[in-house]
Amino acid sequence: MSLGAMAVAACGGSGSERAAVSEASDTDVASVLVMACTGCHSDQSGAIASLNVYDSDQLRDALLQYKTDANGTTVMHRLARGYSDAEIDLISAQLGQDDVSP
Repeated sequence: MSLGAMAVAACGGSGSERAAVSEASDTDVASVLVMACTGCHSDQSGAIASLNVYDSDQLRDALLQYKTDANGTTVMHRLARGYSDAEIDLISAQLGQDDVSP
């Protein structure tokens, strides 16, 4: 739980206040997690594919495949194993372009 969420809970904040803090915390966490991805996967890098052509479901599926592939030894396999399923959901939602057609 973030410090902001703990403060609202400790002060007896309303359910809507707690939900707003939680949502903001998820957005902040997602932004930080995505920074690790965009270091390599950006339009500017050129060497590694940009992720801006995938929707959130495609990204989530790919990350979960990397995470669960017991024989995978690439950098992506190693990185994906370090994320919880909830973090993968946040990353996918933040990076996913849900208006991309298949």
